[in-house]
Amino acid sequence: MRVLVLFINGSPRKSGKTTKYLMEVEKGAKKEGAETKLIHLIDFKILPCLGCYSISPKNCTFPCKQKDDMEKIYPLLLKAKGIVLGCPSYWFSPSGLVKNFIDRLTCLENNGYLLEEKVFAAVAVAQESGGDEVSHYLISVFNEMGCLIPPFATPFFNEKGIGTWQKKELINLGRNIVKLAKLLEKAKLL
Repeated sequence: MRVLVLFINGSPRKSGKTTKYLMEVEKGAKKEGAETKLIHLIDFKILPCLGCYSISPKNCTFPCKQKDDMEKIYPLLLKAKGIVLGCPSYWFSPSGLVKNFIDRLTCLENNGYLLEEKVFAAVAVAQESGGDEVSHYLISVFNEMGCLIPPFATPFFNEKGIGTWQKKELINLGRNIVKLAKLLEKAKLL
């Protein structure tokens, strides 16, 4: 059973620490036989949410009324069995790229919990501090959208970078994402 894991870089830098750490998680996913795809949010024009839900939940439709490159990302999210979102900490919060991206997922949640049963993990990177806040924020949001959270799902790193045990934890995270996704698929067949 082949599982697609979507890796999303929420940093404006395509070859920075966030991507580096995502690639470690990807190694683990590939060890478990996953198909992987990496996208960089900076490559997509993602406009802010229009706030349709706040007027009335019926106004928040899928596909989203806001027309932009999220139309290219939604199918990837729906196809993926696992999602790993990498994000830097900007003043103890996710990057603006990630915040716009998350707000635009409201239409998926509001129209049938379309991310439900996806396996989700977050990798946060901070120059000084704030990585734990970002990591836990992302886990909370995606769990609220119905995603399942595997072991080792909230790694965060500060300016010291990663050593041997951190690399191992990231690889284990990738493996756990695929294992959990396969178990979920198997359970659906029962």
